[in-house]
Amino acid sequence: MPLYDYECTKCAHTFEVFHKMDEGNEKLSCPKCGTGRPKKLVSHFKTDAWSKFLDTMERKISPHKFK
Repeated sequence: MPLYDYECTKCAHTFEVFHKMDEGNEKLSCPKCGTGRPKKLVSHFKTDAWSKFLDTMERKISPHKFK
């Protein structure tokens, strides 16, 4: 199940929720103030692929740093 970020429309509290892709926010409420139907936020996909790529390139360019 994916992780979604939501923001309360009343108190602006942000929180994360695990639920199915086809589930909406009708049953959700803010854990801080209890207001229903929070706004879904655009989440960034997180990966470490870019970091691994940069490390690999750095090792090729400056191998003396990694001895």
